[in-house]
Formats: sequence, structure tokens, C-alpha cells
Amino acid sequence: MKGFATFLSLLSLLLARSPAAPAQANNDGLVAATEAGQVRGQRVGSVLVFKSIPYASPPVGELRFAAPAPHQPWPGVRDATQHGPTAPFNRPPDGDIDGEAIFGSGWVKGDDYLTTNIWTPALTGPPRPVLVFIHGGAFVLGTSDVPLYDGTTFAQKGVVLVTLNYRLGIEGFLKIQGVPSNLGIRDQLAALRWVQANIGRFGGDPANVTIFGESAGGMSVATLLASPAAKGLFRRAILMSGSGQGVLSGEQADRIAARYARVLGIRNTAEAYRRFTPEQLLAAQQKVTPKMVKLDTDDYADPGSGAVLYFPVIDGDIVPALPLSSIQQGAGSAVDVLVGYNSDEANYFLIPTGLLKKIKSNLVLTLAAKRLHPAPAALITVYKQAYPTKSLGELFSAMVTAYQFQVPSVRLADAHARQPGRTYMYEFAWPSLVVGGTYGAYHGLGLPFVFNQRALVTGPRGMLGPEGGPAELAEKMQDAWVAFAKTGSPGWAPYTPAERQTMLFNTSSQLQTNPHAKELRAWEGVR
Repeated sequence: MKGFATFLSLLSLLLARSPAAPAQANNDGLVAATEAGQVRGQRVGSVLVFKSIPYASPPVGELRFAAPAPHQPWPGVRDATQHGPTAPFNRPPDGDIDGEAIFGSGWVKGDDYLTTNIWTPALTGPPRPVLVFIHGGAFVLGTSDVPLYDGTTFAQKGVVLVTLNYRLGIEGFLKIQGVPSNLGIRDQLAALRWVQANIGRFGGDPANVTIFGESAGGMSVATLLASPAAKGLFRRAILMSGSGQGVLSGEQADRIAARYARVLGIRNTAEAYRRFTPEQLLAAQQKVTPKMVKLDTDDYADPGSGAVLYFPVIDGDIVPALPLSSIQQGAGSAVDVLVGYNSDEANYFLIPTGLLKKIKSNLVLTLAAKRLHPAPAALITVYKQAYPTKSLGELFSAMVTAYQFQVPSVRLADAHARQPGRTYMYEFAWPSLVVGGTYGAYHGLGLPFVFNQRALVTGPRGMLGPEGGPAELAEKMQDAWVAFAKTGSPGWAPYTPAERQTMLFNTSSQLQTNPHAKELRAWEGVR
């Protein structure tokens, strides 16, 4: 009898893992199949929505601080009509701008949070292009399970939209002895492998996948573009306000880990960190600040400019080198790339500090700019000529925007454009009306346009301000993302290092040639 029971157990496991039957209609919604079991989604208008589908096992117990593992099969039909848990993160306090649309209510506790959300026009029919979104949040916060990242309008335009969660902060990116490197990036890779294996059952084409991300999500895209472990998992990539320079060297990561060990009074080992609950780790995460760790080295600049600590780490494996360097050597050459930035990125970080108002003299501006450039006086001259109406504080913000976002984006575009894959570039310039328009085209502002979710972020403290943003601009940007996913072209001329063709998105959008040429020349040779 024991042998027969074992046979039945094995048979049950094989059936659970075998290709499942096509989706079937039912009274409660729609059922689709994954490798681990069936899921029930729901129809919302003309779109089918599936939420919190696991792509990996919960990272708990023996799988905590371990590489992602396949999810165990589940019996019956799993409900996929509600969002589930998220990765642990500390929700930042709201300032001038309401963060509800991006951060929701914060961490939703639970173990099974390595999940995807899917919006699709249909489960059957011709395979459709797939867009996979990776959320930002400085690698320490955020989730894909928020209203702003709703993929309904994408699906209405004929693509399948996938969003995903991944491990953050200490559990996802701290360099710990005995722990596989870059667990958060390994999670993203596991999600992309899951997409390859399962998206066909949701109406998607696994041979036509485009990954896109914003901020830390954009840096993740650059990391994946350059990673040998991601080869063949996607055909196209979009980087929004992220570049190929947002990684730590091993030495820099060791400095951060050593500081944590000293502050927490522990050894830097997996065993020591496993003793902490997720709540305790979130509290511990805040005990080490960027000011406590000197990250500039002879070979690598501080990728966060003294503002953040968590990034992917060069490990010779998942991240073999600085992604920009890998791309310059031909990595990602078979992938079509769209890269861009916002005109006033740094306002999001600098205005709340009050720093810009304190810069009232050339001397103070020079001292501030010295942190960015070896010849601050010459840099200031260039920026004063380029932006004669900006205040001294606004000039500093423009320099930080260039140093942290614009210049790295241009360098990545230059590197990729020298390879066979097509390259395109954009600049998002529409100024938000929030707080009287003082924030301009700040960091993150392009998201409600790309996702076409303007109503969610309109109001006195909404991302777009009390009057909202132009519907035509949202349609134009989302259409460009969809066209890129479908054809490899967003609808304008490819980028070349000689002419640097850049689509300027604003109330009136136009293709520019060599924009900001004088400012960009001022940064040549500066790392």
C-alpha cells in the first residue's frame, strides 16, 4: 500500500506541474493555468485582471536570505482577484506631494509576496506583446500593488501588462556573508523566467517581452540589460530615470555591510540576520544612514551621491561589472532600448530639504557644486548661460539632475547606440502644478502619463497638481511605450551619438537634435 500511495502522490505532483488546460469561463470570473496551478481572475470592463500570482516560493524559513525557488503547486483554483502581501518596506512620510498612489498604505504583511499582477485583453487569440514593469523606490521601498500601476489602459491597447514585487533593503540587496548576491535582482530574474514559462496562457507572447522600470526600477532594467543571467528573457527595454551606473562595487557594499554589523552589534552572516523578524529588520535598516558610510573609492563614485545606500552589487555573476561598462562592451546589443529622464528630477529630493532656498550666493553655490564637479566655477558659468532665469538654488538642482540622471542616461544611450540594437531617447519636460508649480518636471512625474492614470494623482497635493495634466500627453506617451513594445520603435527617429535625437515630451512634443549640448560637454570626463 505504501508503494501505491507513493505512486498516487507522484502522479498528483506530475499532473499539477503538467501543462494545464486552457482558460475556462465560470460564474465567478476566469480561470487560467500556471505551472504551479490554476488561478481565478476577474473581468473589469474589456480587460481580464489577475492579481498576486506567485512566481516564487515565499522567502521564509530556509528560503529566507536564499535565492528564489519555484513555488509549490497548489490544489484547486487559487483566487487572484485581490492584491496580497507586499515585500516589507518602510512607507516614507508624505510631504508636499501625496504618496498614496505610489506607496499605498505601505507594507502589507504576509509571506507570499513574490508575485505578479497581469492585465490582458484575452487569454486566447494571437499572442500579444508583453510589457513587464519593475517599480522604483531606491531599492528599499515600494510595491507594484498600487493604483498608479494599474495596467488596464495598456491592455485596452492590445498588450499584456505584468507588474511584479521583489525583495527590498536588507533582505534584497545588503551584501551578507553566506547569502547569494543581489537577491532582489535574482527575484526579478525569477519573475522574468516565470513570464517566459507562463505568459502564453494569459494571451502574451514570450518571444516579445519588453521590460520597463522607473528610478530603481530603471536601474534594475539597466542591470538586467547588462546581465548574462538575463540573456534571452526579454527583447526590449525601457529605462525611466535610471541608468547603467547605479550599482555598488564589492568594496563599497562591504563598507555598508560592515557599518550595519557594527551598529547592530552582530556578525555579518546569514545566521545573524535570520534572527531578526522583518519588523526588526525594517527598524534596523533606518539605523545606518548614508552619512555614516563613505562610499567614494579610487575606482568607483558613490552611485547615490550620499543620499541612499542600497543598489545592486557587482558580484562577477548576476552583475559582472558596471552595467554601463558591460553595455559599452556589447552586452544587450540584441535588445532595443528606450531611455529617458525628467527635466527637473532633483527637485523631488532637494525642495523638501529647503536647501535650494539657502543657496543665495555664488560662494555657496560653488561649494555645493564642488561635490559634483572638479571645476565648479566653470560648470556654474555654463548653467547660468543655459538657464538665465533660474535662481541659484534652481541652478544647483539642474546640476544635480544632470549629474544623477541626465548625463548617465545619455552615456548609456551613447554606448548602446554603438551596438546593433536600436536606441531611442526622450526627455519628459511637462511641469507639475503642485505647490504652485515649484517642482517642475520632477522625479517620478512621468509615471501617471505612461500608465494613463492622471485622475488618481490630481488634486491640491496630487502629483500633477489641482488641475491635473493634459490627456493628450498621457495618450502620446503611453502610445509610444505600446508602439515600442509592439514594433521596437516608439515612433520617432533612432538615437545616434552624433545627433542625439531626443523626443521632448511636453504640452507640445517635438523631436530635438543634440539638446543641452553645452551642458553635456561640461560633464565630459566627470564620473
